[in-house]
Amino acid sequence: MNASVLSDRLLQIRGVHWLASRFGGVRLRRLSFDAKFRNGTWDFQNESPSLVRLVEQYSGGGHILVLGCGACPIASALPVYSYTSLLGVDLSPEAVALASSRHNLPNVRFEVHEMNEFQCARLYDVILFSDSLYYVQRSLREKLLRRLCRHLSPNGHIVVAIAEPQRYATILEMIRANFQVEVDGPLKHEERHVLVFK
Repeated sequence: MNASVLSDRLLQIRGVHWLASRFGGVRLRRLSFDAKFRNGTWDFQNESPSLVRLVEQYSGGGHILVLGCGACPIASALPVYSYTSLLGVDLSPEAVALASSRHNLPNVRFEVHEMNEFQCARLYDVILFSDSLYYVQRSLREKLLRRLCRHLSPNGHIVVAIAEPQRYATILEMIRANFQVEVDGPLKHEERHVLVFK
């Protein structure tokens, strides 16, 4: 049995993926995410129309960074005129390959990076975490968000969408306590919660 099949099987054991993806080192987390994309568990092809409208509203035709982009369904959901560039970043090469194959659009590209170590080369009008911030270690989340705020354009915002907001209430509270929040509520017709802040 080859190593990738073995690691995929191990990561399918109940609870192993959760532990690996939140507390593992970069290599273990990459294996864990790769397995989810390779076996089709994380084959997300649609993004919430409410989140798309929100990102479009705040992007102002500028530059968008999507951290923990996965297959990046928002890339094809956004009208091409609503941004100048979109960069999707994910730790998983499988995710980046999937996103690249689905979104052959002008001014859209994808790169493999660890979210917490990604270095912004420009200012962004929107930095989006769509169901991905909880994969950053709890002790590093506030520091990461503060660093990213320094890479926002003068009118830029960070947008965080959270599935299971009760389960991840500590993330919502941390953002409310430390940042200037402009939008704080459920996405229309969804259980996901969204915060827009700077």
